[in-house]
Order: sequence, then C-alpha cells, then structure tokens
Amino acid sequence: MTTQKDIMELERQFWQAIVDMDVDAATSLLDGESVSVSGWGIHHFTPAEYRKMALAGDARVTAFKFSEERVIFPTPDVAVATYKADQSITVNGRSQDMVVYDTTTWVRKDGAWVASAHTETVRQSG
Repeated sequence: MTTQKDIMELERQFWQAIVDMDVDAATSLLDGESVSVSGWGIHHFTPAEYRKMALAGDARVTAFKFSEERVIFPTPDVAVATYKADQSITVNGRSQDMVVYDTTTWVRKDGAWVASAHTETVRQSG
C-alpha cells in the first residue's frame, strides 16, 4: 500500500530533479499530459513540452525544504499531496528566497505514480 511517505518522496525527487536540472528525471515523473496552475497562469503540457520549458527558462530553483506535509488518497490510485515549500530561486542571475504552498495530484497508471496536476501559491507578505 502506498503511504504519505512514498508520495512525498516522489515529490522530493521531482523538486531535486529541478534543482539538478535533470530534465529526464523530472519528465519520467510526469503524466502524458499534466497541468500547472499558479499566479503565472494555467499551463497544460506533455513531458516533451515540459522539457522545452525547463531548458528555456531564466528562473531556477536552487534549494528547497518542505514542511506541513499531508497526503490524502481519494481512491487507491489517486494521491493529493499538500505542503509548504521554502525555496531559493535564481531569476536573471538574482537570488531570492520565497515561501509557496503547493498541491500535486499523483495518479497511479500501469503501476507507476505520475504527477498529473500541480498548483502553487506564493505566500502573501503581511
């Protein structure tokens, strides 16, 4: 049986792939079509389209730490992970730290868990 620990390990693997710029590792964890929703808009993409985005961007996550982790399993083959991420990013050569609240929906297909949907909300200051 898949546990919260298992799903959060997949989440960490994906984020570490981003930090390491290991696009192959990141795309291996994606569904055939995925969606991301954030303050920058709604993006539907295939693994090949993700590859292009990852290699073309001028923003890069350089470090991360998760907290407030929780995973629910609406069905045995669907997991919804929620967590707070403290992240360091570099944009156009400038480093900054930020806190985001994330949700990823993982779906088990042919025995493997893949990320189908991801949302990210930047913590508001104040």
